[in-house]
Amino acid sequence: MELTVSKDILAGALRNALNVVGKSSTLPILNNVLLEAKDNKLVVVGTDLDITVRTEVPVTLKEEGTITLLAKKFGQIINSLPDGEVTLKTDDKQQATISCKKSFFRLVGMDSAEFPRESAIENGFSFSLPPHEFRKILAKVSYAVCPDVTRRALNGVLLSLRGGKLTAAATDGRRLALMEKQLAEGTPGEGDVILPPKAVAEAEKLCALGADKPAPTKQQQAQQVEEPIQVTLSDRRAAFKLGGTLLTTKLVDGNYPNYRQVIPTAFASSVIIPREDFSAVLNRVAMVVTENSATVRINLENAKMTVSALSSEIGEASEPMEVSYEGKPLQIAFNPEFLSEPIKQLECDQLVLNVNDEFSPLSLTGDDGFLYIIMPMRV
Repeated sequence: MELTVSKDILAGALRNALNVVGKSSTLPILNNVLLEAKDNKLVVVGTDLDITVRTEVPVTLKEEGTITLLAKKFGQIINSLPDGEVTLKTDDKQQATISCKKSFFRLVGMDSAEFPRESAIENGFSFSLPPHEFRKILAKVSYAVCPDVTRRALNGVLLSLRGGKLTAAATDGRRLALMEKQLAEGTPGEGDVILPPKAVAEAEKLCALGADKPAPTKQQQAQQVEEPIQVTLSDRRAAFKLGGTLLTTKLVDGNYPNYRQVIPTAFASSVIIPREDFSAVLNRVAMVVTENSATVRINLENAKMTVSALSSEIGEASEPMEVSYEGKPLQIAFNPEFLSEPIKQLECDQLVLNVNDEFSPLSLTGDDGFLYIIMPMRV
């Protein structure tokens, strides 16, 4: 192999791959990235056997070839190089030389025949969305994933397609985050898949950064928004393609529970709350919260809401807010993180908090298609 490629382009492709490469003691080849040069393109692949990221970038190619190199070290070297063109050469002894201006490195590689390859997804169905929209859908629910890996079905984000409507959901048994988005008319396919948390995080990164360049300008970001991300779902795997990058992942086994049965059918009262003001008040009051007293209280009466917290280790805090509320006086207790996490992801000016009593589930809404159900704490 012999090729020349821009340092920035190569660094971006490596960054995509390095996101999924772990440290494997049982399969040393998984510590490497695969490099395949053909047809004036370089394909960079990283995998941990569960998730694979494949990025294709343009190069000036003199000789085709393939090799695998130690991922993290190769990435460190490329990032350290001066700006300019990088020349990469390999020989039949599985060695690679890297040069850029006055810098020169020689790395020992491994035979690419040992590197695991993925087959194409079969019998899947696809849809596409602007990447910024798909990223927001994932971000508005992923914080609610159950961290307990033994509860397999809950340890992931559900993607469900029914009648042309995409639903993303996550729950840990104490709260539920839900996003719904109507797709383009005529979108085919129906089914449910559960994405593992790491795949969700990588899909968000792919949407946020774009595929081919590590640090796009504002103009480039605007251009990338115009290019949709293609999502393909099947029984065993999911794929996300944007630009020259393809992310594929295994799915979580199991059936997602019937989350809709925890959504109350009616509420006694509603509170309209300025989102940014509430977020700031909640963050201030939560400063006195500790692990042993991870509770904030919301007192509702007439058109006023008071947010307070008390900790024997630190002290207490309280702050009133003007809100729109006409129900009976009510006090509800929450884990502050369970309220602050969804609020951080929302963009609306006003939140709507729907309540029944201090013991029943309540809902938080705001952005179009978003629903958050949370159980109050008993104190």
